[in-house]
Amino acid sequence: MTGKYSISSGSLIQIMRYLDSIGIDSNAFMDEVSLRHEMLSNPDTRIPIEKYIEVEKMAARVSEDPFFGLHMGQFAETGGWSIVGYMMMNCRTVLEGFAKFAKYSDIVGNLISGKMHIEDGKAAVRLVVPADAPEIPRNCFEGYFSSLICLARNLSGKNIRPMEVGFAFPSPENTEAYTQIFDAAVLFEQKDNYMLFDLAVVETQVLQPNENLLAYFEEYAREFLASLENNSITYRTNRLILENLERKDLGVGFIARKSAMSVRALQIHLKQENTVFADLLKNTRERVAKKSLRDNDTVENIAFILGFSDVSSFRRAFKKWTGMTPGEYRKKVCTLL
Repeated sequence: MTGKYSISSGSLIQIMRYLDSIGIDSNAFMDEVSLRHEMLSNPDTRIPIEKYIEVEKMAARVSEDPFFGLHMGQFAETGGWSIVGYMMMNCRTVLEGFAKFAKYSDIVGNLISGKMHIEDGKAAVRLVVPADAPEIPRNCFEGYFSSLICLARNLSGKNIRPMEVGFAFPSPENTEAYTQIFDAAVLFEQKDNYMLFDLAVVETQVLQPNENLLAYFEEYAREFLASLENNSITYRTNRLILENLERKDLGVGFIARKSAMSVRALQIHLKQENTVFADLLKNTRERVAKKSLRDNDTVENIAFILGFSDVSSFRRAFKKWTGMTPGEYRKKVCTLL
């Protein structure tokens, strides 16, 4: 059983295909990072997001590629994207495929979600993360957009290119790789991560759409998403914690009542999923605090949204979690950027 955030093992297939392409033995690499080889044969298998990020960081190091995410994304295949890839393959247009990705992106991975918006003849595809998200390497965002462009081009047989691509992280010294992949203007230090398309471009037809297969895959996708959430008490508990963070009475008793079960029953279910409530609450508060500090929110507001009675209580808790005060953590993050 995975934790709150997980990703399809199909994402590993892209990593291994890229490593093989540059002469690195992917089988030996999987052994090195303690991954079971059979995971690659079933893209619906889930792995914890922490494990995936660890694997991706290691792959970037062994490849010695500073633009690992961009290049790995060019090895995207519909099969590796689980049911989402098959839906995109059977859509009538690239635009419809992007819409299906946005709607069902949690099947690929539920830490980074896709959103799509159409206005004034333009289509914007955005990547969003929840408030309690852990720190996410830029390779993840680069890989997502590079993969989407690769799939769009392969499924349509056309050179689908965005008008503009924006990333929230700072610009690297060399941006040539971005130009090569996207063939478009690429901006950095934006408010979010996005790709902007001319509507006429993404209305390009997909090569071999099948309406009946699309309906079948979409029904399966809805059932799959429901199973991801409904079968995990950990997921539901985390969601309730996040939705009620500002409550000063937030605790296992409150969440148990919200879940319509006794405290003992909730604790037993969580134990069966290899977790405990106190860890979920602490980890969620810590992640929200870190992200809020990275986003330059005030310490006073962070203390309020996390349900602390006063700023001093929040400062003490944050020091206990991280070994740093909120100010020290913010200074460290700014230095790294």
